[in-house]
Amino acid sequence: MLVTILIGAVIAAGVFDLYLRKKFAIEKNGKFTDQFINKKHMLFEIIACVFFLSFISASGTTGKQLYFLVFLFFAMLYAIRTLLERLFYKEKKKYIISFVYVCICLVCAFGILVFL
Repeated sequence: MLVTILIGAVIAAGVFDLYLRKKFAIEKNGKFTDQFINKKHMLFEIIACVFFLSFISASGTTGKQLYFLVFLFFAMLYAIRTLLERLFYKEKKKYIISFVYVCICLVCAFGILVFL
């Protein structure tokens, strides 16, 4: 069931990404991955990842809880990215796609709670 949720999330992200880029004329990134908004954002994401990995290692969560927390963590990172893109680069409208990623991560997290 986890694989089904992951495949559904990847397909949904791709379809929404293509649709929203066409609808709002949002340019693609120069690279495949998302770039950081600024240096502080990059530093925050690195520190957040280290703390999250430390928390997961120390708490010993497994199975459903682990997958739920991972998707919540990604949703938090994308929510912060959405806020920063909205504040600093509102005219590029990339925050719309980031917001969709937040929603997809939250749907996956709660889908894992319900179906696993």
